[in-house]
Amino acid sequence: MQMHGESRVIAQITIGKLLLAVIVISLTWVLLKWMKRFFQRIETHNPRLRFLANQMQAPIRIFVWFAALLIVVDVLAPSRDAFLAVLGSAALAIGLGLQDLIKNLVGGLVIVADVPFQTGDRVQIGRAYGEVVHIGLRSTKLLTADGKIAAIPNSDILNEQTFNANRSVPEALVITDVNVHRGLDPSVVLRIGREVAICSPYTHLGRPVLVDLEDNDTRHIVMKLSIEAYVYDHRHELAMRTDILRRAQREFRALAALAPEHHAAER
Repeated sequence: MQMHGESRVIAQITIGKLLLAVIVISLTWVLLKWMKRFFQRIETHNPRLRFLANQMQAPIRIFVWFAALLIVVDVLAPSRDAFLAVLGSAALAIGLGLQDLIKNLVGGLVIVADVPFQTGDRVQIGRAYGEVVHIGLRSTKLLTADGKIAAIPNSDILNEQTFNANRSVPEALVITDVNVHRGLDPSVVLRIGREVAICSPYTHLGRPVLVDLEDNDTRHIVMKLSIEAYVYDHRHELAMRTDILRRAQREFRALAALAPEHHAAER
C-alpha cells in the first residue's frame, strides 16, 4: 500500500506543478533578498533603529520560508491520503539521515522564540565572541573582532553558555584594565581613571562610569586600575578600550614623572 501511494503521488506530479513550485521558491528567495536590503537601508539612515529592524528580520524570514514550503507542499500533493503515505516513508529517511539538520532547525526555532540574542548583538558563545550578523535555520554567524565569520550550528548553541554584552541596545559595558605604579596616590589614580573615561569620545555619558583599584599582591610594583564605562555603540568597543588605555597611560606617565620618589631616584 505504501509503494502504491508513492506511485500515485509521483504519477500526479506534473511539469506544471513542478514549475509552479520552482516559481514559489524563487519568489520567496527574491522577497527575502529585497527584505534584507530594506532593513539595511533602515540601518544606514538611522543606525539606532538597527536593533528593532534586526529583531523583526529573523522571525519574518523563518515565517516566509515555512509559508513557502507549505504552499509548495499544497501544490505538489495530489491528495491527502497519497501525500501522507509518502510523508510516512520520507519521515523515516529524514529521521535517520538528517538528524543533525533537524536538531539545527529546532535550535533555530528555539532561538527565535526564546530570543537569547538577536542580529546586531555582541555575544560570546563558547569560545567565539563577536557581533551576530545572521540567525538562520541551520546556524548562527558571528563577525569576530579580526573580521572572521564564525558559523555555529544552532543545536550547539542550545548546549553552550551564551553571554550577551548589550542585549538589543547599542551601548555596551567596556572594561579597561590599566597597570599603575604602586607609588602613586590611589585617590589621584581613581580620579584620573574616571576623567579619562569621561573624556573618551566613545563613552556614553548617560551611563555610569566606575573605577576600581586592586592592590592584592604587595610583591608587585604595579596596581591594577579597572575602568568600567559604556560605549555608545558596541561596534566601537575595541576603539574605546584602545583610546582609554592610551589616554590613561599618558596621564600616569606624566604623573609618575612628577612623583617625589621619582625625582629622588634620579638624584
